[in-house]
Amino acid sequence: MAKKEIVVRIPPDGGKVEIDQEGMIGKECSDNIKELVNKLGKVTDSKKKSEYYKRKKEVHIDVQQ
Repeated sequence: MAKKEIVVRIPPDGGKVEIDQEGMIGKECSDNIKELVNKLGKVTDSKKKSEYYKRKKEVHIDVQQ
């Protein structure tokens, strides 16, 4: 399983804060940072990475004995 990580970059001059995520797919990306973004303030720019548009792969296995 891929490591899930949220990286927050705060420049020394207090400029634009950047948030990046790794290891998350689909809506999970935005759901995991919603509260953090609300606390940081107004969003001035947002770019979705290709992972946002991917679907989670689910595997269902039925075992009969």
